[in-house]
Amino acid sequence: MKLSIIDKYIAKELLIACLSVLFVLLVIVLSTEVVHLLSWVSQGFIPITALMAYLMNSLFEFAMVLIPLSMLMGILIAFGRLYRDSEMAAMMSAGIGPMQWYRPLMMLAIPTTVLLLLLMMFARPMINLQRAQIAAEIQSQAEVDTLLVGQFNRASKGSVLFLESSSEDSQAIDSVFFQQQNENNNHVDLAASTESYFNADGRRYMMMNDGTHYVGDAGEAGFKIIRYREYGVHIADKQVEAHISEKSKSMTELWHSTEPKDQAELQWRLALPIATIIVAFMALPLSQTDPRSGRYAKLALALVLYLVYSNFLGIGKTWIVQQKVPLWVGTWWVHLIAVIFTAYLLKRSGYLIGLGKKSAGA
Repeated sequence: MKLSIIDKYIAKELLIACLSVLFVLLVIVLSTEVVHLLSWVSQGFIPITALMAYLMNSLFEFAMVLIPLSMLMGILIAFGRLYRDSEMAAMMSAGIGPMQWYRPLMMLAIPTTVLLLLLMMFARPMINLQRAQIAAEIQSQAEVDTLLVGQFNRASKGSVLFLESSSEDSQAIDSVFFQQQNENNNHVDLAASTESYFNADGRRYMMMNDGTHYVGDAGEAGFKIIRYREYGVHIADKQVEAHISEKSKSMTELWHSTEPKDQAELQWRLALPIATIIVAFMALPLSQTDPRSGRYAKLALALVLYLVYSNFLGIGKTWIVQQKVPLWVGTWWVHLIAVIFTAYLLKRSGYLIGLGKKSAGA
């Protein structure tokens, strides 16, 4: 099939608009994710070294979810501009009707749908598996390796540590405050320095040097002050295995599984690509505007429709997990409603009539 200049022009406008929308949406959601991850780092939940790994993981995950919305908004913006600048009116006066507009639209929608399907089938489980492995590695690290210098760190069992400064190789730390509860007594250590130490059996200790150990609360009868040269705190080894959820399973595992969660995940991986091709058809009649109206006159309506569509998909997935609907119903009822509504929009806007005339003329 030979493409005309008009086909290439409209396809280029659609591609630029969809990519621009996707970029803007990714910047917005990733900005929020960065703030969220930085709060985790400041609270000591994840080390600073894992920040970029989590961020790149979130980038691919958000990109897959935002592709259908980017497709819808991109088509609305591109076709809305063509209507606003009277380019659509010029094309129609030259005999170029709806049938010719579907061709450049499908040039973008079909490859995007196939790409998203491949990402959901193969990239999504890999991304979630990598995220689970990163979380397991962080949990397997000793708490002393995740402590931040220059601020109070909350550790396990309610203990609190403050590390004033560290050496260039981070092996030795100066001015340490360590508070913990042991046998209903308050224990506080103030040490001049601390460093990691391995004994002959390979057990790891946090050795505090030239410090003072306080037991109990000041003013009580049992309050003790103990000065020491060296005081070792054992650091237990932890081995945490990665949690493999249904999001990390391959398509083959999901297909042969009878678990409701696995079946819901399987349908969800198919739902987003199907939604992408449906919203591409839905966007065409929604983009039809009067030249005197605003360029983005129907953008708010399209966003509301997409939110309703995506929320219904989420409800359908939840119903599968809760076994409220049979698997053959699943989320397909949501797509059926979307297809019927899209057909209504196309007929109301005259696109189906245009297609019928074209087919009759042929």
